[in-house]
Amino acid sequence: MNNFSSAAIDSAKYPPSTMGALSGLSYSVIINYLLLIIFYVIGQTIVTAIVYTVMQKYQSSEKLEKYTLSDIKDDFISCLKQCFILTFYVMIIVLGYAAIVGVSAALFPYLLFLIIPGTFALIIPFSLIFPAYIFGEETGTNNALKQAFRLGFPTWGSLFLLIVILTIISSIIQTITFIPWYAGVIIKNVLGLMNKTSEASGSIWSDFLMYILAAIQVFGSYLAVLLVLPGVAFHYFSASEAKDSVSVNNDIENFEQL
Repeated sequence: MNNFSSAAIDSAKYPPSTMGALSGLSYSVIINYLLLIIFYVIGQTIVTAIVYTVMQKYQSSEKLEKYTLSDIKDDFISCLKQCFILTFYVMIIVLGYAAIVGVSAALFPYLLFLIIPGTFALIIPFSLIFPAYIFGEETGTNNALKQAFRLGFPTWGSLFLLIVILTIISSIIQTITFIPWYAGVIIKNVLGLMNKTSEASGSIWSDFLMYILAAIQVFGSYLAVLLVLPGVAFHYFSASEAKDSVSVNNDIENFEQL
């Protein structure tokens, strides 16, 4: 993240219309950006697996117990595999949907008036796909997608409100841990411009400090996720219980017609 930000700032020093901007976008920028995305996805997947593994353990136990890492190791590995499979599945869906939307918008620009609100309407129930896949009774990624939309659309309003509240709280946490790193990046580059040398911006101590601040910033992003994941999972449980209980009551009332 530090390497990418430094390279991006260096490339931004040139006007976009000059060749300097293109030369600033070196292979280092592209490689660091790809590595940043890859490690971010891996980290988010691991955090998701940890949270849902613990929730599974407490869901299956009759009383509250304390679990050590060795107690949840096997369950965690199994859940981690499921999370990685679903992550790739979600990435394929997102990329495929983006390609379809891009082609449709290029051919028929007026469809954007329908695509934008339609995409927003789909994103909310789509957020239930992870708990539907991990905790759902039906197996398979396609069944998890169906289950997410089946439970997400009837409870769209409450799910949207929950996501908004959790996102606001998560954003506050992320901002608190992001500001020190962002300030460090600015100060480092300002000192480098003032001294007109690379010593101030490339010293060992400044690089070490930026590494620590970047680690804190990333830790804050993972900490913020810890609020969203259980919240979405509890909403899935609530929606599933309400939906299934209603269908069971309807079956009982219409038992003679079954």
